[in-house]
Amino acid sequence: MSKLINGLPIKNATESLLLHITGPDVKSARAKRPDFCVVALAIKREMRAKEVRVHLGRVYVRTTGAHWTRYITPGSLRTEIISFDRGGTFSLGVHTLQKIGPVKLKKAGKTQSTHKIGQIKTGKKRRAYHAVKDVRTSPAFG
Repeated sequence: MSKLINGLPIKNATESLLLHITGPDVKSARAKRPDFCVVALAIKREMRAKEVRVHLGRVYVRTTGAHWTRYITPGSLRTEIISFDRGGTFSLGVHTLQKIGPVKLKKAGKTQSTHKIGQIKTGKKRRAYHAVKDVRTSPAFG
């Protein structure tokens, strides 16, 4: 079963999108608002999108009434979003929203290994998960 946003299916982008962040986008934006942030306003302006939701990992764009298109949020844009949500400024510039590549599924079955849980084969412990706080919410599907 695929995920839905407001009852509409989500499709992966097949082409990357070049996005220009301008001064009016920054002035009109609201922090911690996935639907009204700097990036959302820029996409609405450039693509004439009806709705946009910008999150730290993914960007969802609805240009027609049929479906949402999902892009990958680049690292440079993610950093700017975090800065803006925490009260900083958003730098003007050009960013590329990446298309979603093909899904590579693992073979079914249990992966066998001799290393302990939480350690990789080199003997080093894995880095602890870090949650970014005081920024916009994660996407909610329903």
